[in-house]
Amino acid sequence: MSYADQVFMQNIREILDHGVWDTDQNVRPRWEDGTPAHTIKKFGIVNRYDLQKEFPILTLRRTYWKTAVDELLWIWHPPILFTRKSRRAAVDLAEKVQQRP
Repeated sequence: MSYADQVFMQNIREILDHGVWDTDQNVRPRWEDGTPAHTIKKFGIVNRYDLQKEFPILTLRRTYWKTAVDELLWIWHPPILFTRKSRRAAVDLAEKVQQRP
C-alpha cells in the first residue's frame, strides 16, 4: 500500500468518525428509488506529499491513466496536437483568441 493510499484511508476514517451529515437538510440528489442522497462532509483536510519519496497516486482505486495523461498533455501543449473530438472545441477557441487584435 502506497503512502497516498494510507493517507486516503486515514481521510476516510476521519470523515466517517468526525464528519458532519446533512440529514437535517433538504437535499436535491436522490437515489434511483427516490430517497434523498445525503452525504457526510469534513472540511479542511489537507494532504501533503514528498514527491522525492513517491508520486501520490492511489492504488486502492482504479486510475484512468490514458485520460490523466491526455489531460496533462492538453494543459502543457497546444491543443492542435490532439485528434479527439472533444478537443476540437478547444482548438477552435484557441484560433479565435489568436485572431483577436
